[in-house]
Amino acid sequence: MADNPASPKPILKTSLPSAHAASSAQARPAQPRPAGPRRQQKQKQPPRRQQPPQQQQQQQQQQGKPAPDPRHLAIAMHHAHRIQAQKDAETLILDRILELVSFPTSPNADPAAPSPSDAKALKAALLPFQPADYDNLILERNIEGLCGYALCPREHRKEDPKTKFRIVWGAKGSGAGGRGRDMKVVPREKLEMWCSDECAERAMYVRVQLTEEPVWERRADDARGKQILLLEEARAMKGANDKGKNVPTVRDVMDGLRDLDMGEGSSRDAEMTHEMTRLAVSDDRAGSRELAVERGDSNPAFHAGRVDVQIVEKDHAAGAAPPVPRPEDHAGGSIEGYIPSNERPDAENAQDDDDDKDMLDMI
Repeated sequence: MADNPASPKPILKTSLPSAHAASSAQARPAQPRPAGPRRQQKQKQPPRRQQPPQQQQQQQQQQGKPAPDPRHLAIAMHHAHRIQAQKDAETLILDRILELVSFPTSPNADPAAPSPSDAKALKAALLPFQPADYDNLILERNIEGLCGYALCPREHRKEDPKTKFRIVWGAKGSGAGGRGRDMKVVPREKLEMWCSDECAERAMYVRVQLTEEPVWERRADDARGKQILLLEEARAMKGANDKGKNVPTVRDVMDGLRDLDMGEGSSRDAEMTHEMTRLAVSDDRAGSRELAVERGDSNPAFHAGRVDVQIVEKDHAAGAAPPVPRPEDHAGGSIEGYIPSNERPDAENAQDDDDDKDMLDMI
């Protein structure tokens, strides 16, 4: 048995093509193929060079295919660039959402007084946003367990999952006419979006400043959505503008009402009459001509073929006259076209009918 030559190694059965090829190569060595004349001819052929576009168009025309119109190619490239710009903008918005989910940078940040760096980064990130994108940001933050306001590090509220709605009471004096408290029925999902009502107000103030138009359709000179203010910044600016102004108190208003002169011959009546005369409609011919130009009625040639209609108000000076009975109304009139008759069966006919019934019973 030792003199028997060694049998060749079996071919491995595997799903990997590389391992199968290696095992089969070891089992039987590859024999070199003789280089024929075709192989030598292929090696001697030089590589093909790409032909210029003009020659390609000439060849296509010779083959019977019409050459593409350069205008159509330009339009197709324009639409392709717009689609690519839209995709790039959507990708940028998704990246900004993922970035704002981890805001603010400090876990102890105060949403009422955020750091200048976080506020600046938030404004810059929200420039390409639409209100729908901002809603997606709030949803992503709620999924992470955070408040929907991007500058708040606290967790959102968690209500009883068994309840679908909740009654929310407003502050004192928020009711109708400044009395009582305002009451609202709010869905549970709306309450769980924020950690407090203050953060909800801050987030909604930012949302209303975003433009509905997509970023890839906005014009370069469009200033909407480019200057975003936080709620605290808007309140500070309003306070600075109102600073130095004398705000009247309730007592001042009541004193002014007591000092009003309600006499018949007061000067206020003359002033009021003068102001009312200024409000009267004047005969402004220039304004009438401008209005006619806007309506397209300035050219007299347009008046041909029109129906001369004058709308006149009815004269209600005469009093209302009572209705006069008509001859056909003695029977009560018709009921949807049917006129009832007053004829009744005679007593004899009624008696004969009774006798017939009795005879039938006897038979």
